[in-house]
Amino acid sequence: MPRASTVVSGTPAATAPHAAPEEDSPRPGRVRARQRLIEACISALHIYGPSRTTVSRVVALADLSPGIVRFYFHSKAAMLVAALQYLATEFEERVLKPVAALKHSPVVALGLLVELYLDAEIASPRKVSVWYSFWGEASSRQEYLDICGGKDEDFAALVRELTATLIEQTGATHLDADGVALGLIGVLEVLWQGIAFQSEANLDRRAGVARALAYLRSVFPGQFPGPVREHGGRAGAERRS
Repeated sequence: MPRASTVVSGTPAATAPHAAPEEDSPRPGRVRARQRLIEACISALHIYGPSRTTVSRVVALADLSPGIVRFYFHSKAAMLVAALQYLATEFEERVLKPVAALKHSPVVALGLLVELYLDAEIASPRKVSVWYSFWGEASSRQEYLDICGGKDEDFAALVRELTATLIEQTGATHLDADGVALGLIGVLEVLWQGIAFQSEANLDRRAGVARALAYLRSVFPGQFPGPVREHGGRAGAERRS
């Protein structure tokens, strides 16, 4: 779900007599074309599902020539995996990492998690339906299973850690961290299922956030007064208004 660069240690290239030239960074135009293909692939997956998504449908949505696909992806399967990996990376960067950075304050972290998990940038009908379509194919494709399963396992582990910390901080030792975490994940999953089958115009995201926070308030009375704002910024829905 991040990219890394390679750094060569030792004598600086400027002074090393036989240092190999550094590899050029990807050209901005190439990066944009690849991203257009990935975004178009996600749209095609939303419309047609993995089995009926074709290269011709993707390039038509991207408004690019069919031959360009081979320049970035050696096959349709590689393009589908790249699209899924893009969604997984986005989820990690925009949900897991910001929430994990607030582990010391589990109430704030859980409130932010609810906000981000249901934010339109992550949980659009287009993207949510693609996640479910890949899960439907995961039993026959190990690459899909690895990416989808890894995302879900990381998310579940984070929710469990946050609930365990909150139980400890509040002294609510009668609660079971696994059970509370599973309950919250279940609430969010049901809300995602609703998103997958609706249009953006028909969604009430604030109501969804309120329902998830109502669950947390029922478990931890007095700890979740209402929808929280994103760490360092306004709530997602307000950003887009």
